[in-house]
Amino acid sequence: MEFPATAAVLQRLAEDVKAGYVDSLIRNGRPTKYGKDRLADTVTTVVTVNEKSFTVSLKLNKYWEYVEEGTGPARGRAQYWPRPSAILNWIEVKPVIPRPDGNGRIPSPKSLAFLIGRKIHEVGTKGTHDLQKTKDAVLPQYYEQIADALRKDVGNYVKALFL
Repeated sequence: MEFPATAAVLQRLAEDVKAGYVDSLIRNGRPTKYGKDRLADTVTTVVTVNEKSFTVSLKLNKYWEYVEEGTGPARGRAQYWPRPSAILNWIEVKPVIPRPDGNGRIPSPKSLAFLIGRKIHEVGTKGTHDLQKTKDAVLPQYYEQIADALRKDVGNYVKALFL
């Protein structure tokens, strides 16, 4: 049995979730607005329709979870130290303007990257839940369309059986 109408609706759903997610990432500046490896440029959709299941998924860069959920403080573990090169890139892209310390010294970009990395290590980061918010906004718009497409596909299958 084939499900062409259902597959078409699910493909539109996937593209709408992707577009909404990318828009949300860019609008919120997550994680950067520029660069060759920004999360917004790596989102792809995968729709699988067969007789046993229907699957709609997004393929994302591996760091999407940290953007979505944030990170907790390391609490003595070394695993949450962000890459200094990534923070340096972020400082340049954002741009982050360093402020003088108590003695009036302005940190170099490398020092600023270390300070930001240490803060992330100690405190963590806050997730934005862009993907969850996008799914919550887009999915309800498709419930009826998916049901209609399934009815159409099953109806066509039943007609084909008896003709």
